[in-house]
Amino acid sequence: MLEQLDHLLSHFALYLGVAVEVLALALVPLVLLRRKEPSSTFAWILTLVFLPGLGAALFLLHGRDRVRWPARRKRAADEVLTSRLDHARRETRVDPSGAVGELDEAERCIFRVCEGLGPLVEVSHGNRVELYENGGVAQNAINAAIEGAQESAFAEYYLIRDDDTGARFRERMTQAAARGVDVRLLIDAYGCFWLRKRWFLPLRRAKAKVAQFLPLKMALTLPMNLRTHRKIVVVDGRVAFTGGLNVGDEYVRETGGKPAWRDTHVRIEGPAVASLSSVFLRDWHFMTGSEELPERFFPDTGQPGDAVVAVVPSGPDEGREAIHRVFFSAIVGARRRVWITTPYFVPDRALLVALETAARRGVEVKLLLPGHSNHRVTQQAGRSYFTELLESGVQVFEYLPGMIHSKTMLVDDEISLVGSANMDVRSFRLNFEVHTLVHDRSLAQELEAAFLRDCEASRAIELDRWRHRPWLERVGEGAARLVSPIL
Repeated sequence: MLEQLDHLLSHFALYLGVAVEVLALALVPLVLLRRKEPSSTFAWILTLVFLPGLGAALFLLHGRDRVRWPARRKRAADEVLTSRLDHARRETRVDPSGAVGELDEAERCIFRVCEGLGPLVEVSHGNRVELYENGGVAQNAINAAIEGAQESAFAEYYLIRDDDTGARFRERMTQAAARGVDVRLLIDAYGCFWLRKRWFLPLRRAKAKVAQFLPLKMALTLPMNLRTHRKIVVVDGRVAFTGGLNVGDEYVRETGGKPAWRDTHVRIEGPAVASLSSVFLRDWHFMTGSEELPERFFPDTGQPGDAVVAVVPSGPDEGREAIHRVFFSAIVGARRRVWITTPYFVPDRALLVALETAARRGVEVKLLLPGHSNHRVTQQAGRSYFTELLESGVQVFEYLPGMIHSKTMLVDDEISLVGSANMDVRSFRLNFEVHTLVHDRSLAQELEAAFLRDCEASRAIELDRWRHRPWLERVGEGAARLVSPIL
C-alpha cells in the first residue's frame, strides 16, 4: 500500500512539474504580445524559462496587462469631470503665462514641458510653499489644518496604519465631519489592505465619506500595479499638503528601536491648491461616480506668495508618463546641479543616460539613497547601477540613520521637485502619482540645506572601494537588476 502511494506521489510530482513547465512556456507568447519594454519582456521570458513555477505564478499575478481596462475607465471618468471642473473653477483659475514668461530660458523650458502634457497638468503662480523635512511636524500641521476646517477636508493616501498616528488622523477627520465639514477619505485598497472595517466606523458614524481606490475583488487577482500612491490633503480649498508622507507611526517617531523614517512633504497655499483638489476629485469621481463640484471647493485663494508651481499627476490612464518626462527635462536642462533623493532607484535607460550625461558635461549630480531599505531586492537592483554612475562622475550617497523615504530633486538654484513618485518604473508607468515642480528660491535653499544635512549622515560610495566589494554581492545585484523591470 505504501509502495503504491509512493509510486503515485512520484508520478504526480513528475506530471505536475511537466504541467508547470508547459504552462510557463505557453505564457511566453502572452509576454511577447504585451508590447512592453524589451528589457521587461526579456526578464519575464528568462524567469518563465529558468524558474517556470515561480515565473508562471508571478506573471499570472503581476504580469498580465491589467492596466488597459482600468486605465480606459479612469481616462473616461476624467474626461467626464474635466469640463465640469473647468466650469466650477472659471472664476478663480489663474493664467500662468505671465509668471512662466518671467523665468529664464532653461527654467521656462521645464515648465513648458509641463504645459505640453495635457489638461491634467496645471501651472500656476502666486503660491506659497512650505517645506517639511520632519514627518512628525508635517503630520501635526496636517492634523491642525483638518482641525480648523470649515467647509471641506479631502484626503487621499496609499497607506494609513492602524496605530497611534492613524488614530489621531482619523480623530481629526471624524471631528470635522461631526461639525458638518464635507469630509472625504480615499484610500488605496492594496496599501490599506490591513485596515479593518471597524477602523472606519467612527468616520462613517460622523457622516464622513470613505472610498477605496480600485477595491480588491479576489486575492488571486490583485491588481498590485494599479495603485494610487498619491498623498494629498486639501482643506477648505485653501491649503494643501502633498509629498512622500503616508500616515503611520514609522513616519513620525521611533518604532521598534528604529528611528523615524526621513521623509519630505510640502504645504501649499495659493492657486495650486485648486490643482491638487482637481486631482483628488477626479480620483474620487472615478471610484464613486460623484460629480458634485460646488464652487465652494474652489474659493479665491489670492496669491499669497511668489512661487510658480506645476502640479503633475501621472498614471497609466494618461499614457504620457508625465512625471518621467518632467524628471528627464529637469535633468537634461540643469546647468549647475541636480541633487536627487529617492527611496527606490530603478531607472530606465533614458534617465540613466540623462544622469550620466549631465555629470559628464560638468553638472554636479548627487544621488541620495537609503543605506537601510525596507525593500531589499529593489535596493540591490539600484546598487547595480552604481559603477556606471560613479564612472560618469555622479556622486552617490547612502543614508545611514534609518530609512529615507523622500522623493525630491533640486535643480540649480530655484527649481525643486517634491512628491510621491519614486525613480522607478512602477511609479512612472504603473501607479497613480502626483509630483510638484516649484520655482522658488527660498524653497530651493531649504531643500539644499536638508539635502546637505542628510549627506552628512550618509556614507559616500567610492568607486575604487565599490569595485572591490564581495563577489556574491555583485552577483546578487546583477540578479536583482535582471528582474528590476518587473519589480
